[in-house]
Amino acid sequence: MFLRRVTVLFYVTIILFIGSFLLLFALKLLNINDLYLISLIWYHDKDLRLIIGIIAGIILLCNFLFYNYFSVNVHRDKIIAFDNPSGRVSISLVAMEDLIRRLLIRLNEIRDGKVKITASKKGLDVKIRLVMKSEVNIPELTARVQDKVRRKIQDTIGLEESVNVSIYVGKILPERVKEKAAEEEQPQQPAPTVPFRGYRA
Repeated sequence: MFLRRVTVLFYVTIILFIGSFLLLFALKLLNINDLYLISLIWYHDKDLRLIIGIIAGIILLCNFLFYNYFSVNVHRDKIIAFDNPSGRVSISLVAMEDLIRRLLIRLNEIRDGKVKITASKKGLDVKIRLVMKSEVNIPELTARVQDKVRRKIQDTIGLEESVNVSIYVGKILPERVKEKAAEEEQPQQPAPTVPFRGYRA
């Protein structure tokens, strides 16, 4: 999270600098001769070239971090693969995340859940962020969720490796929010209609 914020701040600063430079250039507020002299000084001074090289390296590093944090394709391309007698089978981790999320929201105590699955040589690491509907026994509920998630993954893909399930409870909604949500989920009964008896003067 900290590296993400630093990367975003760094990119915003660079874009602000480039945008301001281009704006001053378009308004003819920059002298081309002065820019040329400054470029010559930077080019012939070894210390300034070293500083520019360090700045370029930092920009490239931030670009790499930016790609790792914000590229959707890096995460979506990860798959679980195994061999069947008839051929190789590949399963997207995004599909497994959707499956687990649907399993979570079926539980009465859970309002919402976010799931992130990563694969390693040791097995699968499942990270879950929960929003609970009300105050519950958190150790008992989380243990039940971990067991359900682990068995669901193992039963779905027949995984023999270990499945590590870690849970983070991000929010616990108060009782009034739970009652309001229950009222919204209940279907509204249509108002009774009075049968038409005909017109009387």
